[in-house]
Amino acid sequence: MLTIAIALQNPSGEKTDGLSEPPGVLMSRFVAAARTWVTTNDEMHGTVDCLVCIILEGVYEMNSGNLRRAWAVFRRAMSVAQLMGLHRSPMPPLKRIDADLDADPEFLWFRIVYLDRHLSLLLGLPQGTSEKSMAAAAAMRNEPALGRFERHLTVVASRILERNESPFPASQAPATQAIDAELLQVAGSMPASFWRAPDFHRLTPGSPETLLETQRLAAHVYYHGLLIQLHLPFMLRVGDNAVDEYSKITCVNSSREIMSRFIAHRTFNPSSSCSRPVDFFALLAAMTLLLAHLDAHHHRGPTSILAHQRLTDRAMLDQALERMDAIKTRNRDVTTAKSAELIRRLLDIEADAAAGGGSCSAARSAGGSGGDKGPKHGEELRLTIPYLGVIRIGRQGAISRELPADVSAQDRPRTSSQLGTAATEAQALGLASATQSAAPWSGSEMQCPSSTWDNPTLPSMADGVDGVDDWVFQGVDTAFFDGLLRGTAALDAAVGFDASGT
Repeated sequence: MLTIAIALQNPSGEKTDGLSEPPGVLMSRFVAAARTWVTTNDEMHGTVDCLVCIILEGVYEMNSGNLRRAWAVFRRAMSVAQLMGLHRSPMPPLKRIDADLDADPEFLWFRIVYLDRHLSLLLGLPQGTSEKSMAAAAAMRNEPALGRFERHLTVVASRILERNESPFPASQAPATQAIDAELLQVAGSMPASFWRAPDFHRLTPGSPETLLETQRLAAHVYYHGLLIQLHLPFMLRVGDNAVDEYSKITCVNSSREIMSRFIAHRTFNPSSSCSRPVDFFALLAAMTLLLAHLDAHHHRGPTSILAHQRLTDRAMLDQALERMDAIKTRNRDVTTAKSAELIRRLLDIEADAAAGGGSCSAARSAGGSGGDKGPKHGEELRLTIPYLGVIRIGRQGAISRELPADVSAQDRPRTSSQLGTAATEAQALGLASATQSAAPWSGSEMQCPSSTWDNPTLPSMADGVDGVDDWVFQGVDTAFFDGLLRGTAALDAAVGFDASGT
């Protein structure tokens, strides 16, 4: 039933015409039945068959854009697998209901860990296990090149998550450089042909050749997504530090690589729901790229390493927006619709900054989703970021952090950074926005299209959050800002800046 539900997530015209009910109704019914009788049934746990079904449920939720729910499902799969002993070497004897089930327990364990770390990075959540044995020589012996690549990336993802889960002092740069060197070594282990740009010319959706090309594209995106996650905390730090400049260039180049692959894939197949992580990484790449350009406008100098690429980057983002619009129209996809709207707002801000309209500023203040949405002095945009507070974006000034009033003075980190670009990133969220006067990027609070509620494959309000703006991006936005602002806070604390700016 779960396999059929996943297949129905990618409808193909006349192939669904003979169904007795709409695909969405059938999907919901199949998944509900499997969840009730198998994947959440404790009596079924302990069998390889049940574990396979839990993994399929996670894939279904991920394809639906329910990243938080998918993360929870894969965490359940990890718990069940550990109770079965799949994390041990050698593995104990395993129970199977269907003796003919073709499922390799070691590979199942690897895929669970792979997807857990993939989603944990996107959502800013902790990994379920720090095990790194999946890249051992014995595990790699029978793997094809792509399989070895994915196993290496899984180990690197664990190191990035470990870094992110620890306190982030300014001295984290050496650890970041070591992980960067490891990623470079992993990339060099692949044949040159692996790094060719994806080519879907003469391929047809659903063919084995298309599947292989899509897997290669997804591996490229994950690799560059790891680079962005690794270097994001250092991208907007001010100064002439060569390491920080390297981080900025790496983030920009990886963002371009992700966007080009998103465009190629979504031009070929705009209706596929099997590339949700690619879609979310494309959103992060677009925000990262525009933030880098805004940072360059904020710190204007006689030369800019991004000046000659600016128009090309904007054209590429415009092309990505065309693809997002096609997905939105075709699939009634609210996540893609909101992503496109956020990127358009960011593009407007970047164009205004390039024309000399003034730098952007942001301030993070207490408040969560209930923060003040009203306009303040000057032209300002206020955005509520779940768990982080309110980010204010204005046309002039610096980025600073305003902590909650109930935080004691001795616990108050001393931060104040001149990072106008970071504010623009907040604009990319488009959450709970309100503006004053006739700024070219002004807009009203974004609302979810009513058609969303009729599509069961789209994110549900049942993910434990309160409002539309909180659940659409599933926490991907929060994780992005947390990573972006973390490095600047560490630098400011190291040099002794005061939160009040004095």
